[in-house]
Amino acid sequence: MSALPLVLEVSSLFIIVFILLHRYANFQQQNKLILIATFISWYFSFMIVILLPMDISMTTYRQCLRDTPVIIDNQTDNQSIPITKCKEPYSIISPKYLPVLWRIIYWTSQALTWLILPFMQSFCQSGEFSLSGKIRGALISNAIYYGSYLAIFGLLLIYVAIEHNIDGPKLKVIGITASNTWGLFLLVLLLGYALVAVPRSLWLKSNTSFRLKLLYFKLAKLHSEKCEAEEQLEDILNEIRTIAEKIRYNHPYRSFVDIIVSKCPESFRNGLRRNVEDYSDYNQSTYDRDIPSEKTLVKLHYALIKSIQIKDRTSNEWYLMVEEAFQTIPFRRNFIMDKVCNSTLEWFFYCIFQKYFMRFVSILLTCLTIMVIWSEMTFFNKRPVLSLFAIFLNASRTTYNYLSIEIIVFMTIAYLSFCAYFAIFKIRIFNYYYLAPNHHTSENSLIFSGIQICRLTSPLCYNFLGLVHLDSHITKDDNIVETQFTSIMGHMDVISVISDGFNLYFPMLILILCLANFFNLGGHILNFFGFEQFIGDEEVTQDLIEDGKNLVKREKRLLQRNDPESQNRHREVVERLRNNYSSTSIRSSNNLLDSNTDSREINFGYQQTDQNSSSISFKNLVPSSLPSYVSSKFRAKEYRDIPPYKDFPNDEETRGINSSRTKNDDFVDYQSGTRFNDTFQDRLRTKKSENIRGIFDDV
Repeated sequence: MSALPLVLEVSSLFIIVFILLHRYANFQQQNKLILIATFISWYFSFMIVILLPMDISMTTYRQCLRDTPVIIDNQTDNQSIPITKCKEPYSIISPKYLPVLWRIIYWTSQALTWLILPFMQSFCQSGEFSLSGKIRGALISNAIYYGSYLAIFGLLLIYVAIEHNIDGPKLKVIGITASNTWGLFLLVLLLGYALVAVPRSLWLKSNTSFRLKLLYFKLAKLHSEKCEAEEQLEDILNEIRTIAEKIRYNHPYRSFVDIIVSKCPESFRNGLRRNVEDYSDYNQSTYDRDIPSEKTLVKLHYALIKSIQIKDRTSNEWYLMVEEAFQTIPFRRNFIMDKVCNSTLEWFFYCIFQKYFMRFVSILLTCLTIMVIWSEMTFFNKRPVLSLFAIFLNASRTTYNYLSIEIIVFMTIAYLSFCAYFAIFKIRIFNYYYLAPNHHTSENSLIFSGIQICRLTSPLCYNFLGLVHLDSHITKDDNIVETQFTSIMGHMDVISVISDGFNLYFPMLILILCLANFFNLGGHILNFFGFEQFIGDEEVTQDLIEDGKNLVKREKRLLQRNDPESQNRHREVVERLRNNYSSTSIRSSNNLLDSNTDSREINFGYQQTDQNSSSISFKNLVPSSLPSYVSSKFRAKEYRDIPPYKDFPNDEETRGINSSRTKNDDFVDYQSGTRFNDTFQDRLRTKKSENIRGIFDDV
């Protein structure tokens, strides 16, 4: 009996969850209580991957002890020693510890998902300025939230009261049943998406050309979203500036304005001009006519917090996606080794090994997906056993091979959990919920992810135990030994409609959802209603890909022009060309002086510093600019002397330029001179109008 494997697994999981939370959350700026609650919700939910294999192996050992006869060895007259042929699992722990762990995980997850995290979510979303106001707003919003669930729970309670007598244990089972039913509904929806998305994402990622087109498409959509977020933030900042000028420093609402201004960007705070009359006496009749109410300031405060989060998230996502495009472009043609890869081994890894390795893993995950779908469709069939995972596990349990039992259970529950959590981490609900990497996930999104992950903990365990036929109420077999999880949580058999109907047949919906996701039915429906989706043959998709390609080229030019090494290299080339032209002109002037020709009548790229001097010396000859020499040499009519580098406008100047132009104006790249249409719809209208003009011209 050793707890070392459990300690090592729990410690490793702690490190993994901490790194994952650090990737998405901002430890320095976000509320510590929210971070701790999110960490606990993730950690306890991921722990089922560790505890469930251990629980099933210990259940198999207890089954062996019950089915195998015990031999009494009477070696001495005073004592008898029981001998059994059952071997203990290598990861066995004391039977009294595992039920305690299951109770802690289950009830902590339920408290977080139904009580603590929803309250914290409403608290952090509130725009109130005081602690009491935030708490009051959170209680009011949660009262509405819990009202709907209480109505559903009341209907279940009335149904059970009619069919059975209600007592304490049955009331507990009703609550667990209601929670698990909602969790199972959510689990089926997430698995229907992720069981196809996970293998397909790896397969498509191995195709560099397709991956680059998808990046271009996403960049084109993200660029418009980024510009919209910046404009929305600018409008809110202008409104705050107007309010700050109206509300004086001796006004009762001035403390609210200071709180709002403190959350604005630093450049805005530094540029906020203080009114000269701020310290004048406050006159209620004079100032209160145009001053907003406290409720308006609360709404403005909430809008500012939300717009700043959206702007930061879109900017961060933009730079990460552009960087990914920069890294993907060179490997589109795998013969570019000298410019990208430092060694032949690195080139082999990125251009050869990574591609085929991703495809190999994708094929393995596809096989696992097919096995999961088949088992979900057939796990309620007892004779013959059709669930593949039940067949594999029963074969290992027959021989009491605990290592293979834990490997099979671990791989299966890990894949199911990964698919469910993959959907939660990748899905996006407009601007309300999105887990953005690089520390740009909002507190609301962190809490929302914790709520959904906690709700999946118990349904994942119940569903897996049904797949492997370890739930006696599904197999109708009283001969099997129940797991510690089932003995603690009980069976959802109080409500027969749910236990004999919903829990058995609703998982079959996974097949329909997977087929719809495989054929991208949802993408076609969204594209039909005007939401741009990546559909390869559509004209809209191809145009957005071209927009994304132009945006990447623009970002690459900006990066090269701002690169110090590129600037130094450019200066060296310009200086070398200037010296070459200077030496050529000096040789020409020397030949002309030898032929007794008046050098003042000839312009060959030099300016004479002394107008009164009749003789020309090389010291008096100052070379003019290179563009002037080129213009005179090739008889160019006009040549603008543009500096090789011009400072790109900063964020404030760019924002001012964007706000001054109209929606139909073109977006101008101020360094390259390239013009981009502001919206894709404008370009479509332009294309249609050109086609119409062409038809009339032919007539």
